[in-house]
Amino acid sequence: MINLDQFAAPTKASVDTLFGLSTQAFESVEKLVALNLQTIKTLLAESHEASQAALLAKSPADLLKLQSEALKAAPQKAAAYGRQVQEILASFAAAQRASLDAQFEDVQAKFTDAVNGVMKDAPGTEQFLTLAKSAAAAAKNAYEGTNKAAKQIADALTANAEQVADAVVKNSKAAVATTEA
Repeated sequence: MINLDQFAAPTKASVDTLFGLSTQAFESVEKLVALNLQTIKTLLAESHEASQAALLAKSPADLLKLQSEALKAAPQKAAAYGRQVQEILASFAAAQRASLDAQFEDVQAKFTDAVNGVMKDAPGTEQFLTLAKSAAAAAKNAYEGTNKAAKQIADALTANAEQVADAVVKNSKAAVATTEA
């Protein structure tokens, strides 16, 4: 006898996982919004301070010095902001990957159990069971290969982003130093 609950359970789990993934996505968006609001707040405060300092400057040389200091700090601040965004996105991606991995394993196990339960008493089902298990193993291998490749790509992008940020900061420092000289 076919037990429909065996086949409905993976669907229920998929819906739960979907809501979990949506919650994680929303939390990441909240973190990004909070970061952006804090960044805007900091920029406004720094702009106010810079405006006050510019108004108190006694000579054009003082104004140039203020501008030079702001230019020196800007690349480092931008790189720090980029790193914070990257951390939020990397955390989100890792949480999503972990949830999907767990869901995949659970669905695969439940599918195998359901097929075994349905076919255990039917005559001549050994070949079908072998085929179903082989298909499940192939799906698992494909999923793991894709997941591994996606992780390698994400790691490479993270490393490249860090290198680009470091290069921008170094080049900006060098450009400001050349300007001052």
